[in-house]
Amino acid sequence: MRNSKVLVAAGNVRTGGLSMRHFVTGAIVLLVAIWVGYAFVQEGIVSHKLSQQAAGIRQQNAVLAAQNQGYRKDVQAITSGSADEEEARLNGYARPNERTFLVTTPPSPSPTPPTSPSPSPAH
Repeated sequence: MRNSKVLVAAGNVRTGGLSMRHFVTGAIVLLVAIWVGYAFVQEGIVSHKLSQQAAGIRQQNAVLAAQNQGYRKDVQAITSGSADEEEARLNGYARPNERTFLVTTPPSPSPTPPTSPSPSPAH
């Protein structure tokens, strides 16, 4: 036979509802669940911000790589001596026995002045 607790003790009626221990345990479990959920949300926000920063840094790296490639070409031109020749030509210098030509766009025709009527002889 099974022993059961007496629901009536010293004239007080005891109900079989939730005890204080169950209420405190439930509140603690709820607080832990809220804390874990907040941690997941916070981790997602941080991850999103970091991915945005990484994309920005990748874009900056691409710009710097393009600049570096230009600098490499400049360094190669300087070491080969072609940069000196180009700079001299821009300043109007030429090699001996070399003719230089200035290529420009043809000038636009100037507008013709309007012809004024000749004065008529006075009668």
